[in-house]
Amino acid sequence: MSSVENAIEKIDRGEIEEGLKLLKDLRESSDHDTLLEIAQIYNELGFIEEAIDVTEELMAFHPDVDELKLFGAELYMEMEREEEALHLLASVEPGAEQYLEALLLSADLYERQGLIEVAEQKLLTAKREAPNEPVITFGLGEFYLHQGNFNRSILYYEELLKSGYDTFNHTSTSLRLAEALSGSGKFEEALTHYENGLKDDSNPDDWFGFALTADRIGENQKTIQALNHLKELDPQYTTLYPILAHAYEEEGALQEAMDIYLEGMRLDEFNEELYLQAGQLALRLKDEEKGIELLKHALSLDPANMKATSLLMDQYIANEQYEYVIDLATEAERYGDLSPDAHWKTAMAYRELEEDEGALKRYENAYNELEDQAEFLEDFGWYLIEIGQRDKAKQLLQKALDRDPERLHLEEEIVRLEER
Repeated sequence: MSSVENAIEKIDRGEIEEGLKLLKDLRESSDHDTLLEIAQIYNELGFIEEAIDVTEELMAFHPDVDELKLFGAELYMEMEREEEALHLLASVEPGAEQYLEALLLSADLYERQGLIEVAEQKLLTAKREAPNEPVITFGLGEFYLHQGNFNRSILYYEELLKSGYDTFNHTSTSLRLAEALSGSGKFEEALTHYENGLKDDSNPDDWFGFALTADRIGENQKTIQALNHLKELDPQYTTLYPILAHAYEEEGALQEAMDIYLEGMRLDEFNEELYLQAGQLALRLKDEEKGIELLKHALSLDPANMKATSLLMDQYIANEQYEYVIDLATEAERYGDLSPDAHWKTAMAYRELEEDEGALKRYENAYNELEDQAEFLEDFGWYLIEIGQRDKAKQLLQKALDRDPERLHLEEEIVRLEER
C-alpha cells in the first residue's frame, strides 16, 4: 500500500487527523505526480485551500500545463476567487486540447458575475470551434433556459435530441425541452415531451413542471394525476396543494378539493394562498362562517392581500355589515394601496351608512381605474344623483350607456336629467 493510499484509508476509518498529517508530511517529499494526487484528494475531502496550495506549487513548476490550469481554475471557483480563475482560463490558448473546456468554465464564471453577453459569446465561440460537440450544445441550451430565452434554448435541446442524446450529463433532454417549451407558451408540445421524459423520472420538480403545464391548458385530469404522484414522492412539496385542489374544483370534485386544502394547511400553516382558495371554496359550498374564518386567516398572514380583502367585503356587504367593510379598508391601507375594486366596495359601504364625504372620496379613488366599466359608472352616477350632482351624474350615465348600449334604462334617466 502506498503512503497516499494509507492516508486515505486512515481518513476513511475516521482517523482524520492522522490521515491529514500523513498527507501533509507527504507534501514535503513527494514527486509532482503524487502532489497532484494529494491535491485531488484534498479537493474530494473538501479541503479546498489545501488543494489550492498544492496546485499553486505545481503550477509554479509547470506554468504551461493546461490540465493544471483547469484544475486550479475549478478550485478558485469553489472559493469564489473568480478573477484568479478567469486569469488561468484566459491563458489556455485557442487550439489547445483543453481550450473548449476553458471556454465553458469561463462562460459559467461570467454568467455568475452577471456578465451575460460575455458568457454568451464564450459559449458561441465554443460552438463555432466544435459545432457537433454535445457538451457545448447542452451548455447553450442550459444557458438560454436560465436566462429565460426559451425559444433559443429550444433549438439546442432539439439539436441534442436529433443527435440521439435522450439524456445528457444524467439529465433528460426531453424534460429540459419540455421546460423550455412550457416557458415559451407551447404547452401542448411541452406536455408530450414531459410525458416522454417522465417515464423513468422521479424528480419532484419535473412532475411539478408537468402538472403546472397541464393546468395552464385546462388538462385537469393530467394535473390531478401528476400532483397526486408528486404528493406520494414528496408530501412536503407544499406548492402542489393549491394547484391540485383547484384542479379538483374545476372537475367539480369540491369535497376532494377542500380535503386537499386542509391537508396542505396542516403541512404549511403559513401558505396564504391555501387559506385564500379554501375560503373561496367554503363560500361556494355555502359555508359562510368557515369561508370568512379562512379569509381572515389569509389576511392575518398577509394584511395587504387584496383578493382576500375584496372577498370579505363582498360577504360583509351581503350581510349589511358596512362598518366591517370600512374597518377592512382602513386596516388594509396600513399596508399598501387599496385596489380600485376595494375602493368601490368601501364607497358602497359609506353610501349605505349615509356618510357622503367618505363615499364620494372612495368613488373618486376608484374612478380612474374603473372608468371603462359600465356597472361602476352607473352605480357612481346613481349615487351622484342622490347627493344632487346631476350634471356630473348625467356624464357618467352617458359613459355607462356608451360602454354598454344594452343598458337602455339609462336613456330615460339621461333625458330626465337634461330636462331639469
